[in-house]
Amino acid sequence: MYDIVFISSDRANADKNWKILKKRFPTAKFAQSLNDAAKKCFTRFFWTVYDDIIINENFDFSYIPDKGSQNIVHVFQNGSCYDGLCLIPRNNLPSEREFYHRFFVEKKEVEIQASVPVPYDIVFISYNELNAEKNYKKLVEKFPRTKRISGVKGIHEAHIQAAKICDTEMFWVVDADADIVKNFNFDFHIPYFDFYGKNTVYVWKSKNPVNDLTYGYGGVKLLPKTKTIKMDISRPDMTTSISDSFKAINETSNITDFNTDSFSAWRSGFRECAKLASRVIDRQDNSETLKRLETWCNKGVNRPFGIDAIKGAIAGRKFGEENKDNPTELQKINNFEWLKETFRSN
Repeated sequence: MYDIVFISSDRANADKNWKILKKRFPTAKFAQSLNDAAKKCFTRFFWTVYDDIIINENFDFSYIPDKGSQNIVHVFQNGSCYDGLCLIPRNNLPSEREFYHRFFVEKKEVEIQASVPVPYDIVFISYNELNAEKNYKKLVEKFPRTKRISGVKGIHEAHIQAAKICDTEMFWVVDADADIVKNFNFDFHIPYFDFYGKNTVYVWKSKNPVNDLTYGYGGVKLLPKTKTIKMDISRPDMTTSISDSFKAINETSNITDFNTDSFSAWRSGFRECAKLASRVIDRQDNSETLKRLETWCNKGVNRPFGIDAIKGAIAGRKFGEENKDNPTELQKINNFEWLKETFRSN
């Protein structure tokens, strides 16, 4: 069998996967770079295991290249992508750049699934929502890797703190009022070599329990860690302040149970319709926006706290229209204390 090398520049975060591999294959080696790995190996080819993949239990490393592909890199399936386990010829190494980006000039893609990606971290963000504990318990029971941020003032600030506690380069965000649907599995994966994809904000659909609208409002998000930490906190809409690249995913992730009490329902209607009416959401479709505003402001009277949601939506639309050219004033929609005072005064 060819030598096996686990490669990571961050031993602390990779320690768990390294120990699993070492237990199964005691002769496996550890290296910090491709060149370091090559120096430690003696077989004609050597296997390289990245620190963000999990080797499948039934993969036995017995593969042998055919005679026509003795001098090229062999890349195996990592889930559905070819960005994981590699078999590299020791006498014809790719560049460190190719290896780092997992984008090889000369390669053979082997249709054998050898690994799956380490799943992205999930962060549950809460701020005194009435159904937060119920939704968090349900989420963490099914996805134990879930982390939590609670009580951080400011939506932008809460997401920045969420990014800072994550180890993966992308991370999922679940709002406290999100009731995840049964078949949503947080298994979306971006190929490692897809630089554009790894700097994109992804938003899934959510169903509104008051007016039955189904779009990105309240939906699960997948965010790039570094860009989230460096986001522009001066912009009212948090999601579009992270990256110029945005992608809406046509799949429903959850029901947004924001209508648990009068204030929560009013606040949700106010904030969303202020953003819609002021056009602060980049690339929004005007005709679609108008339809959503009309629905928020008119539908759901007979639903729990539906009247409060409608009142908030009407007030939010008015506030957004009046302040569409005043970004400083629009910032107030992310100040929950100001929202509470505004709710009490209406």
